[in-house]
Amino acid sequence: MIDQKRSGVLIARVISRFFLLMAIGVVILGQTSVSAQNQKAAAKAGAAAPGNSDNGKMVFTSQNCGSCHGADAQGGVGPLIGPPPGTMAQFVVSVRQPTGQMPAYSDKQVSDQEIADLYAYLKTMGSPAQAAVTLTGNAAHGKQIFTSYGCYQCHGYVGQGGAAGVRIAPPPISLKAVMAYIRQPTGQMPPYTSKVVSDQDVADIYAYLQSIPAPPPVKDIPLLNQ
Repeated sequence: MIDQKRSGVLIARVISRFFLLMAIGVVILGQTSVSAQNQKAAAKAGAAAPGNSDNGKMVFTSQNCGSCHGADAQGGVGPLIGPPPGTMAQFVVSVRQPTGQMPAYSDKQVSDQEIADLYAYLKTMGSPAQAAVTLTGNAAHGKQIFTSYGCYQCHGYVGQGGAAGVRIAPPPISLKAVMAYIRQPTGQMPPYTSKVVSDQDVADIYAYLQSIPAPPPVKDIPLLNQ
């Protein structure tokens, strides 16, 4: 009797493991199928005719891309996409099978050619970091807008840092790097598009922060050496 019970338990375990392996196999096959579909979609769109940037601008407007990515595609609720950070194939996958909160767009909603046109339009946009190369900042104006834009609320009145933001005066990085970070920041800082803070404003704020002297080393402060 005991042997029969043990045999029954062993058989049940074998059956359960069999079905578990079958389930894992189905999941793996499903993931492989999705990956293959993504690759096919990218290859299909990549083979489309060269994009038309003028039509791409209309697609950007008609699909209301600006509501998430900003009117100038410099970021908003969604990330910066102008210019696109990846290849055409990667762009197709991000439209057809996006991650995060962005909805997927089928070829019934946006054709492969329209994606190519949209990509061509976004490629015509200059990177905010490129604009920083030719700008000259006005420190006096930068001080005014540093306050009016509320930068001091996180970074302190003279960029010395605070509970919510790091020290930014004098800036430890280039204007080009600051420009790129403001448009597409990490952490808790919200993105600021060129519609909110212009490239010239960023250059002026940078000039103001550059005018602020660095704090003295700790060894040069007698009180802290006692």
